[in-house]
Amino acid sequence: MATSSIRPTRVLLGVALALYLYALLGATATLFYELYHLTGFGAIYYGYSAFKAAAYYFGSWEYQWLACLLVGALVALPWWRFLRSAIGERG
Repeated sequence: MATSSIRPTRVLLGVALALYLYALLGATATLFYELYHLTGFGAIYYGYSAFKAAAYYFGSWEYQWLACLLVGALVALPWWRFLRSAIGERG
């Protein structure tokens, strides 16, 4: 099959992931924080710490919008099919 179509579900998944990375890392940290206080399970606090640091540093990064755009495009577009056809692999 020489042509590959872009599926709407992949495009929606790419857009959702880009928006999540752009706007919802801090909210995820808050959810981990609340879950830690509800359960008292110490390992969940590490998840909170990781998401809080990611939200702070990624949010203050100058190229945050570009990284979100590239990650969304990597998910949304059929890159592997293109690479396989460019290399000449059959399958």
